[in-house]
Amino acid sequence: MATNSDIIDGFMQAWNNLDIDLVMDHFTEDAAYANVPMGPPNVGKAEIRAFIEGFMATTTEIEFVVHNQVEGADGVVMNERTDMLVMGDVRIELPVMGVFEFDNGKISAWRDYFDMSAFAGAA
Repeated sequence: MATNSDIIDGFMQAWNNLDIDLVMDHFTEDAAYANVPMGPPNVGKAEIRAFIEGFMATTTEIEFVVHNQVEGADGVVMNERTDMLVMGDVRIELPVMGVFEFDNGKISAWRDYFDMSAFAGAA
């Protein structure tokens, strides 16, 4: 049986492959996804998909490089990573801390924490 850390490994790879359908397969129907410095969470698969599609439409390459990942006794997974993005002619390397909660093997909550000024300055 896959651990929640294994699920997140597959989720990160889906992002690296720009596979929106596989990314979305990792979420529960009522999941919440928050890029914390960017405002309120997107709730439900339709809102999450719309947000991710908008992001992927401006991004030609994504590589999520996980440096450290831990899974707590309660199943919560946290990872420290660098999100490397190519948006137009700009390459962005953004340090990120992600927190993932689960329900029956699917992501029910995802929060990413990063410095918005680092993202805005690079973009």
